[in-house]
Amino acid sequence: MRMRTALWLAAGLLLSLAAFQMGGAESYQGGPLADVNSPPPAWGLDMIGTPEEIGETWYDYQHNSSITRMIAYGPDGSIHCAWMKGMVSGVATNRHIYYNQKTPAGTWTYGATGTQIDTSLGAGYCTLDLDPAGNAYVAFHGPSPNNRVYVWSSATGIHILPMYPTTNPLVWPHIAVDDLGYIHIIAQTNPVGAIYRTRSTDGGVNWDAWTQIVTPAALASVSQTACAGPPGKVAMAWTQPSTGGVEVYYIESTDNGTNWGAPANMTNFAGGAHPDAANSRALYNVNLLYDNGGNLHAVYTTVQYPTATNGGKLWHWSQATGHRYITGTYVANAWTAMNPPGAWSVAIDKSALAQNAAGVLYVQWGQCTTPGDVSAANFGNWDVWATYSTDGGMNWMAPVNVTETATPGAPAGQCLSESWASMAKVATDKLHVQYIKDLDAGGVPQAQGTWTNNPVDYQGVPVDSIQTIMTVDLSASLPIVIPPQGGSFNYTVTITNTGYRVLHFDAWIDVTLPSGAIYAVLNRLGLALPPGGSIVRTLTQNVPGSAPAGNYTYWAHVGTFPWTGVVGKNIWIEDSFPFSKSGVDASGMSSWECSGWDNPEESLPVSQSVPTTHLVAQSYPNPFNPIASIHYALPEASHVTVSVYNVAGSEVAQLVNGWRQAGSHQVAFDGSNLASGVYLYQIKAGDVSVSGKMLLVK
Repeated sequence: MRMRTALWLAAGLLLSLAAFQMGGAESYQGGPLADVNSPPPAWGLDMIGTPEEIGETWYDYQHNSSITRMIAYGPDGSIHCAWMKGMVSGVATNRHIYYNQKTPAGTWTYGATGTQIDTSLGAGYCTLDLDPAGNAYVAFHGPSPNNRVYVWSSATGIHILPMYPTTNPLVWPHIAVDDLGYIHIIAQTNPVGAIYRTRSTDGGVNWDAWTQIVTPAALASVSQTACAGPPGKVAMAWTQPSTGGVEVYYIESTDNGTNWGAPANMTNFAGGAHPDAANSRALYNVNLLYDNGGNLHAVYTTVQYPTATNGGKLWHWSQATGHRYITGTYVANAWTAMNPPGAWSVAIDKSALAQNAAGVLYVQWGQCTTPGDVSAANFGNWDVWATYSTDGGMNWMAPVNVTETATPGAPAGQCLSESWASMAKVATDKLHVQYIKDLDAGGVPQAQGTWTNNPVDYQGVPVDSIQTIMTVDLSASLPIVIPPQGGSFNYTVTITNTGYRVLHFDAWIDVTLPSGAIYAVLNRLGLALPPGGSIVRTLTQNVPGSAPAGNYTYWAHVGTFPWTGVVGKNIWIEDSFPFSKSGVDASGMSSWECSGWDNPEESLPVSQSVPTTHLVAQSYPNPFNPIASIHYALPEASHVTVSVYNVAGSEVAQLVNGWRQAGSHQVAFDGSNLASGVYLYQIKAGDVSVSGKMLLVK
């Protein structure tokens, strides 16, 4: 039997669980239109990493579709952020561009407010990148004079780009700075919608003439984006209509923007080249990344075809992998709703790519899919999600909600909706994410929701905390040799969630034939396991007499299985064993039937396993080192405290203190700074309490 390791590895590096963090409740001191500045106690937060407030804005809306980047990680360890700040309530044109920087020492240069970097009232829609020396460059447009495009540099200040000789101004600029420090801008005319590009080779003082890339008739929405990477590479992408829907196009330069290739259709749905061409078409959100080797990657959203819904799927593309499914769905299920997302979006959307020094790829995106989590005005509250790939984008691991705020039915001023999230293209031990903490879901410029003064947050998400930690084991009595007339063998499959959060997943079994072809024998979709939970099944596999002679490999896979077709699968973990067949006798057994797992929904969603009469709790693993996950299930909404004590009765940590909804919850306890020994956890929900022991062994 061959056992493949559980997915702890990130390009060969074992990542420490010690960095796993989950923040507690936070309160924002801002000036929303409503006279409520923090969420009421019935709504708690369950974040990974600790948000840091770096500014605020009355203008919650930040981009129409593609966000590109509004945050960057510098070569010296600094973090740079930019955003469009609405200055007052109710006036869409009273806005400026703000910037903040976190120094390598860990302090924000401009505190919790940021600093204004433009001089043009009405400036907006900014994107940010760094040059090789770590200087920040921010592109934006402004109404004066004549709706010009601007670039601000932390080294040289404001630069005004030349006008293009057209009656329609260029707006919505997106920026990329290459390895020589050349600045590249892609922008669109408003309202006609043609796309142009330009370049500066001297830090923004002088600019190439604007060059048209896309004609108005060929453009679909405000979707342009850009990126740069070594050696000398620059790429720009956009969406445009074609037969039957919208496609993603891109152009690329390999000499720092001096020469460009012809526009290429990346997706080619209409030509049938995309693996989901029969069911999907592109939306308007695209993000690009050059990896450490200079290879171009893209992540984009698709909607259902021919009739779109609120659902969305995220896809990764590179020349090495082609198109690979990441996550998402067009159909709601027990744990994924399709809440109204607001204009220019679907409920799973707005993604970005990053990579760390070890070559691990990360994707961050937004979802407004928590059942019931809509504002009082019926707009979905967004959460930030993330996943990763250790094999260049071929397989993507379990999606993780890294903000996980829920404010169902919240009025204006009390929503927690992490909107317009942007991620730095460089990942370290953290994903570096910026978002608007919208206190009333929706986008006010699109007449969605109410004007509120919203915090702008930076959140460092420890990459350890989003790992998929599972095992799958196939156990059989080997060797197995099937006679010519066919036969059967018995085996046991065990799937265990060894991580710290509930996992929703699919499981499937297939056989690699002697020819190398794959034959599917069983799938079980829509499963769920709580932390520490296992599924154990003893199965019987028939092998028909007509099966060819030779050596076979029997596989069990765990991951996502969105439809029939290898391209759509994501394998998180797998195991296998060999068997052989000694000959062929077609008159013998005729079936490849796999029996013993008869219920396709054997593992119910965790939300259906909540107790109806009492509080239950447990910790896992136990013993632990250094992280334990404490799980509890509430029969009804209650005020909850989760505390940990040493054997002397002294409290060493308070992990939860707030209201929680009915259902299953979990919180991490980090014993890194504590001595080995017995610790007691106590969970109080209303007038009821439960407790248990945990053993820390170092």
